Amino acid sequence: MSTTRRTLWRLRAVLTVAVAALFVTSFWLFQGVHQTADSRAISAILEISSVRQALATADRAAVETFLGTSEPDIPGPSTAEAGVSGSGVPSPGGATLTLPAEQEYREQIQTAGLNLAQAARDDVAEDVPGRSDDLQLAQGMLAVYTTLVEQAGEHYRRGDGTVGATYLWGASRLMHHDRQGILKTLDDAQERQWTWLRAQFPSTWAMRTATVCWGLCLLTTLALLCGTQVFLRRRFRRDLNPRLLTATTLVLVLAAATSPAYFSGADLDEAGTMTRRVAEARKAGVEAEHDYGDERLARLLDPVCGTPGTCGPTVAKELRVRHDVPPPPVPREAAEIREVNVRMRDATEYAGLVFLIPLLSAAAGALIWGGIHPRLNEYRYRPR
Repeated sequence: MSTTRRTLWRLRAVLTVAVAALFVTSFWLFQGVHQTADSRAISAILEISSVRQALATADRAAVETFLGTSEPDIPGPSTAEAGVSGSGVPSPGGATLTLPAEQEYREQIQTAGLNLAQAARDDVAEDVPGRSDDLQLAQGMLAVYTTLVEQAGEHYRRGDGTVGATYLWGASRLMHHDRQGILKTLDDAQERQWTWLRAQFPSTWAMRTATVCWGLCLLTTLALLCGTQVFLRRRFRRDLNPRLLTATTLVLVLAAATSPAYFSGADLDEAGTMTRRVAEARKAGVEAEHDYGDERLARLLDPVCGTPGTCGPTVAKELRVRHDVPPPPVPREAAEIREVNVRMRDATEYAGLVFLIPLLSAAAGALIWGGIHPRLNEYRYRPR
């Protein structure tokens, strides 16, 4: 075999390997970003934070309903997704009166049930170490909570304020318990979504590694194509090889088709940052609802549990009526949530271009073989 023929064989082999490596790194980079963008982790985090906020508001509204009337009629759906119904508070004229706080309780419980069911469908963290049934557990605990509130209303209507107050206190503790409450269970489920998201491609070393490998493969492939053109031009004294020139163009198009992964990754990072801000703001709102609800609960329980020994030492210990607790702020995250949705939509905008990566790689490889093969045939039988 002649030296020229051997050189052409080597150039074709190295170019084939370079294009194959470029295909692998391009696909790795592109799919790594867009598979994370296509996941429902961000949606699940927003839905869980919305459930926590709705439940904290519902708990505070339930207490205010008891404060608003001596005979409250708080509905208690048997499941988290059940519709909320109730007869309202009877007025002296025989009509049915629904207090604003009672209406707020109903709406927030219903909103929480719907969002909790949607969050369970969007849950992506089944493989994250820890308890994987947090959302299902929260649904069951929510059914228990609404039953306790309903029982409290029944006892208040019967004139047994002490038992009713105990039920209401138990419902509030079930909601806000530091280690086993509904809100803590939801917080654990939300943290598992964050853990899953932090372990995905754009947030790990894999993104940086894929970027470096992709850049090296692209530059190497382009350099080899240019070097091959120079070698053929000098060796055969001909113009540029049109097939290799077309292959170079396809490699550049492949690079352009892969580059949206960086824009999608930036949109995904921005969506994650905004989602964290929304989650933190809602968490602060939950704390504010808890503080205000505790103060209102203390006001409600003080007349019936203020006497030592009436409701037991555990309830009496937490009766602290404070007059400096401000009402919870009005949630103002709607605009930022819309921006998160826009960013997530932008992050998935180019996902459909993935088919171009194998198509362009295969076409470039075929053109490289087709561009070098005729020169190989010229040196099939003669040494040189």
